[in-house]
Amino acid sequence: MPKVIIDGVEYVPRAEIPPLNDAALTVCLRELVNIQYFPECRHKHRAWAWNALNALSPELAQLAAANPKAAFDRLQPDEPDA
Repeated sequence: MPKVIIDGVEYVPRAEIPPLNDAALTVCLRELVNIQYFPECRHKHRAWAWNALNALSPELAQLAAANPKAAFDRLQPDEPDA
């Protein structure tokens, strides 16, 4: 993902996290249970985790696929815990 600097400040993409609905939560839970139920399938765990993320927030999933650091930073609290 290209780096964008505006007036000396790096732009960080902000992916929308939409309100959760039952369908998205069901898909997410199914994918997370897959990870637990099939512990021997470690090569698939990242894909299943991505499916869960995509069910909850497609924009955030796309950001994570393109720029994992930006997605990670997007979910960090603005203020560190004291």
